[in-house]
Amino acid sequence: MPSSDLTARMYFDQGQTAFTRGDFAGAEEYLKKAVEKDPQYHEAHRFLAESYEKQGFAHRAKRAWERLHRITRDTSEQAEIKKRIDAL
Repeated sequence: MPSSDLTARMYFDQGQTAFTRGDFAGAEEYLKKAVEKDPQYHEAHRFLAESYEKQGFAHRAKRAWERLHRITRDTSEQAEIKKRIDAL
């Protein structure tokens, strides 16, 4: 679900654009700002975890997936996230 915080959404959009371009370090910076502005911003947490993985930062990725797991309410999605955590 998108954030109601406009600044968080702006950072997320910039992070998603950087991620799509393959600029995972740039994506990380914007996505960290997005989750700082809105700690419940589900998609920003997901893209941040993916960005860490793409950069080879397994420990950071694991922590990001764990944060996402804590804020996710959907049990099937929690199971998918748990698999990602266990794979790291």
